[in-house]
Amino acid sequence: MSVTPFPSTQPWDAFVESHPQATFLQLSAWGELKSAFEWSHQTVTLTDGGGKIRAGALLLFRRVAGLTFAYLPRGPLTDWQDEATTQALLERIDSVARARGAAFVKIEPSLLDTSANRTCLASYGFRPSPQTVQPRSTITLDISGSEEEILGRMKSKWRYNIRLAERKEVTVRVGGTDDLRHFQSLMETTGDRDGFAVHSFDYYRKAFDLLVPRHGVYLYAEYGGQVLASIVVLHCGPMAWYVWGASSDAERNRMPNHALQWAAIGWARERGAARYDFWGIPDEIGQVAMGMADGAPFPAEEIPVDVAAFPAGDLWGVFRFKQGFGGVVERTVGAWDRPLNRALYQLYTGGVALRAARESGQSPRQIAREALAAILPHRPANSPDSAAIQPVESASEWRSLLADLPDPHVLQSWEWGSLKAQTGWQAERFALPGTHKKPEAAFQYLWRQPVPRLPLNVGYVPKGPVLDWGDELAVARALAAVETTARRSGSLFVKIDPDVDETSLAGRRVVALLRARGWRFSPEQIQFKNTGITRLQGSEDGLLESFKSKWRDNVRLAERRGLVVRQGTEADLAAFYALYAETGQRDGFLIRPFAYYADIWRAYLAAQLDTDNPAGGALLLAEHPEDGAPVSGIFLLRYGSRAWYFYGASGESRRRDMPNYLLQWEGMRWARAQGCTVYDWWGAPTTPDDPEDSLQGVWRFKEGFGAELRQQIGAWDWSPVPLLWRIYQRAMPLLLDVMRRRAAEE
Repeated sequence: MSVTPFPSTQPWDAFVESHPQATFLQLSAWGELKSAFEWSHQTVTLTDGGGKIRAGALLLFRRVAGLTFAYLPRGPLTDWQDEATTQALLERIDSVARARGAAFVKIEPSLLDTSANRTCLASYGFRPSPQTVQPRSTITLDISGSEEEILGRMKSKWRYNIRLAERKEVTVRVGGTDDLRHFQSLMETTGDRDGFAVHSFDYYRKAFDLLVPRHGVYLYAEYGGQVLASIVVLHCGPMAWYVWGASSDAERNRMPNHALQWAAIGWARERGAARYDFWGIPDEIGQVAMGMADGAPFPAEEIPVDVAAFPAGDLWGVFRFKQGFGGVVERTVGAWDRPLNRALYQLYTGGVALRAARESGQSPRQIAREALAAILPHRPANSPDSAAIQPVESASEWRSLLADLPDPHVLQSWEWGSLKAQTGWQAERFALPGTHKKPEAAFQYLWRQPVPRLPLNVGYVPKGPVLDWGDELAVARALAAVETTARRSGSLFVKIDPDVDETSLAGRRVVALLRARGWRFSPEQIQFKNTGITRLQGSEDGLLESFKSKWRDNVRLAERRGLVVRQGTEADLAAFYALYAETGQRDGFLIRPFAYYADIWRAYLAAQLDTDNPAGGALLLAEHPEDGAPVSGIFLLRYGSRAWYFYGASGESRRRDMPNYLLQWEGMRWARAQGCTVYDWWGAPTTPDDPEDSLQGVWRFKEGFGAELRQQIGAWDWSPVPLLWRIYQRAMPLLLDVMRRRAAEE
């Protein structure tokens, strides 16, 4: 089979084909195909002075249930690290989308699912979408090199089946228009057999007319004049995609599908493709691969799952077939949305939730009722409370603002908001200007849907707002700004949990003001209500003398027994997580998957390397030269003049050598070296006088290091509609319990 490349004569298609993220889904022909079936399309470009396209996107528009949205399949095509170009392109896309009446822009870029890429998208105002279109997870095959090298990377059974098909006289040919009737018949047979919907005959015929031969081919496997199977392969730039495939139930022992894939690989190679995308596997497989390789491609054959135990239907059987060709599993960031009309976007997310409820068998009536309740009253934008609120769009501006305010918390850092934006939260930052051009207050506002199937938003200002809590006028204005932001975001309620001493006069005044404004002490305390601090001022010897004598002795004992503490790097995170998991199992607390913590740890290790960044972190590991592995570890976060002991982990070995005492001492020394004056122990008994409080044992350990107990006001909630807040507080535990039981049954 010999084919000749067809270089594009259209400037847009030429740009797409030459772009590093080249994809058939951004070609003009794909736009024309979709426009023939309920969509419309428009190309948006950014050019240089000479008219050369620098970045761009094919936008597809569709109106569903009275709502129009813009969709960029595997787009936009831009250098995401070029902030100026990307921002200019996105602004142009927004302008075009608004002109078409779109409520939001949905993108599914060709970016791997890494923390860096998720952070990048969040920085441009995108949020994870509740609805994806293209498959997130796939297997891609390296088809460079010789045919023998490609075959050598396959499972032996797959090589055997390819040759078996040839021996059993299966032939593969390129199909024409007259063969489309065979393709449609095979697709309908396959759809009935495997339980999926197929496009109409007109759709596949239009695709043939627009994409063949320049970008695609319809291949047919035959035996004795009978068509056994068919696939459609598309090509753009360095990649080819196996997009559609179908087969009959006849002569399957002749392995026509293996023959088709091998012929498709040959076709793609002759077109200049270096990689072959099998286009879709179960996303659960992609999530496993992502967790094992932090988003990087992972060999499909090394996925730690029992393929033989998979069910026969759906994508699981397809994965068994595709895995054998020897490729790697890749997972993209998926779909992300950029709302243009917040109210209409909420209607869209509510509709998605209702549809999910119907598909899951739940009654949509109750969810619809609660969705309507989530459409909360909004205060006019020109009200006194909202006029002074100024959004903060850049990390440097945010850090500069916090530098002028007292005691900013690490959970109000830019990095923390960016991390939460990767997990379904929307992060927004706001400032309240004060006198003399200095800020009076600032707060990072996080909001999201706590339950994907319920279109209800909740807001959270973790350890904020940041301001002088002794200034009653500033506190009142800051609380009003948070309340206004809750209304604007459509939040059912907002939670704050600032570090305010409840035993102080200022703390008592703050509590009185909160109650007067309709805030309620929250039944859900996300962070520890109380904490302890060790002051780091003075000499190192003086700090050591502030410890209890037994604690000083244990620090020295650890050193005498050969334990050393070193700073860890990213390469040590997996070992630290293993210790953390062991600690959780031993002490009976739940931990999240490695990827969750790894994102946090990497973010603050990276911030630590930026000398201009007030945020940072350190991984400290206690080791003994004889062990070859850490026996204990802690992870510290810092912001400005304060450091926090956030995570601690220890194994069973060498516990008698007191590694945790040495670690905390070295942690304080590290914090002092960063200019920190306070070491925050992050957690103390909620009721200090209660011997049954679960934190009493941990507190005794911390107290020995000179820690002073800080009793704080805890978390408080405010709702625009208090009745709905009370209903939510009663219903949410029951709903979560039902969801947990259903998950356990499944």
